[in-house]
Amino acid sequence: MRNLLGLLAFFALCACESEPTFDDRYEAAQEQITDKAEELDRDLEPASAADTEVEKDRSPRTNL
Repeated sequence: MRNLLGLLAFFALCACESEPTFDDRYEAAQEQITDKAEELDRDLEPASAADTEVEKDRSPRTNL
């Protein structure tokens, strides 16, 4: 009977997963934020170049 209780206790401990620490969760969140920021920068970069060309066309021209 003791062996059975010991075996059940062992399996119960093995089945439990520890929660990630604050530092682990912070690091994962920081990595996600950095990845998303880089993705947004890549998406906006070509649009910024195109906007610059449009702004040049809209600038007032002076004939001196």
